Amino acid sequence: MHGGSTWAEEAPLDFSDNSNPLGPPAGFWEALREAVERGVHRRFPAHLAEEVLSQYEGLPVTLFNGATEALLYALLELRPRRVLTVWPTYGDYQRVAELLGVPLRQVPPWGLKSAGGGDVVILCNPNNPTGAYLPRDWVVDTARRLEARGARLLVDESFIDFARGESAAPDVAVVKSYGKFLAAPGLRVGALLFKPSRPPPWRINSFADYALWRLGPEALRRHREKTLEYIAEEKPRVVNKLRRCAPVAPSWVHFHIVFSDPPPGVKVRPLWDKGVRGFRFSLRTPAENNVLVHAVCRHVR
Repeated sequence: MHGGSTWAEEAPLDFSDNSNPLGPPAGFWEALREAVERGVHRRFPAHLAEEVLSQYEGLPVTLFNGATEALLYALLELRPRRVLTVWPTYGDYQRVAELLGVPLRQVPPWGLKSAGGGDVVILCNPNNPTGAYLPRDWVVDTARRLEARGARLLVDESFIDFARGESAAPDVAVVKSYGKFLAAPGLRVGALLFKPSRPPPWRINSFADYALWRLGPEALRRHREKTLEYIAEEKPRVVNKLRRCAPVAPSWVHFHIVFSDPPPGVKVRPLWDKGVRGFRFSLRTPAENNVLVHAVCRHVR
């Protein structure tokens, strides 16, 4: 099960999609329309978006068609004997490990001490679905401890743009998604925040490549700040109202776990498959968030 809906679905209010509640950056849709009018799909990508995102991140970025593809190439680079993940977390780690024919073990945070030679530990930070964030110093120190035992750490920072946190790159190998931050997951924009030895020649579609190039790094920085400001204002309001009806886990980002059965009338992300009796919701507009609060509280009572 995965959050979000396809373009072919008639979904109710979708709080399962943890894309940016503000939508895309200003000018992004206009850049996409311009890309269609120019017919960029008739040509190969120029990978100019890599230059933009490298300036945005302040370090080298290698783009891929989504974070899952980037994760696949990261593991091909690291060549794990076994993969360990801190549970509960993002489910595609299991699928990628199976694709590579590598066993995957799910462990609690203290289970990282069991990592040894040839193991690769994947840490989602901030974590999906819990929203927990570990400080950069802790992550870098953990990576060094793992390396001393012959293991490697790979950090998935797909939601770090929704938290006032600091990336572990370049001290630690990092994979990242930009689709959720851009509120355009269908464009499939993911990256490694390092240069792999054998990246594929065509790593991103021409529409996303053109739109990000037209947007530029400063527009992305402005959008991140606006996003963080919105989350800081709207999240406490929504969480405080929900906590009158059901327990809500703390989170550093724009999505939370509610320990209750999913309410009818809205779409949320049930977490039974992760061993959690609850669901994840993600912020939308204030009016839509009010609908979620009403649905949850009416259902619980």
